[in-house]
Amino acid sequence: MKNDYSRIFQQQIGLYFLAYNIKNTFDSVIWNDGPEFIFHHLLSGVTAWGAMYPGCGHFYVIFFMGLSEISTLFLCLLANFDDDFGVIGLGEAFPITKVALGAIFAVSFVICRTIIWPFASYHFAIDVLHAFKVNCPSCHGRRGWMKFFLTSLVGLSILQVAWLGQIIIQGKAEIEKLLQ
Repeated sequence: MKNDYSRIFQQQIGLYFLAYNIKNTFDSVIWNDGPEFIFHHLLSGVTAWGAMYPGCGHFYVIFFMGLSEISTLFLCLLANFDDDFGVIGLGEAFPITKVALGAIFAVSFVICRTIIWPFASYHFAIDVLHAFKVNCPSCHGRRGWMKFFLTSLVGLSILQVAWLGQIIIQGKAEIEKLLQ
């Protein structure tokens, strides 16, 4: 019985993540965030859709569609301080809050998406490849999704590296502004 509740919980995470990515895809188009964000949200949404298939990587849903998104919480809060897309003047009114949110976002991104992400990715890939190797009976009918998940993981991992570069560049610019 406990295992059923765990599966339901993991499936719900996938459902919520799918809804979140549908909304974010819409927002990315409306706010002209750029093709990399549209690609990210579409790929993440399709991955979430596939992850709701019973027995298809549910254990990893907890990290990839839950815990890894902790940094996004702080990014959403930080976005409010942007004069172009957030509340005009909020960053000037609350500069310490803006800096603190930026620092928390950067640290949480590094922890979740550049330290933990590669380990979770490695173990996911090993598990999928092992399931293929032993011709796991419970994987029949899911092999296509599992291959898609591996491909999706590569694409999303490349984006994590690109975004880390953007965070470093933006962080450096923000620190230089503070020091002036």
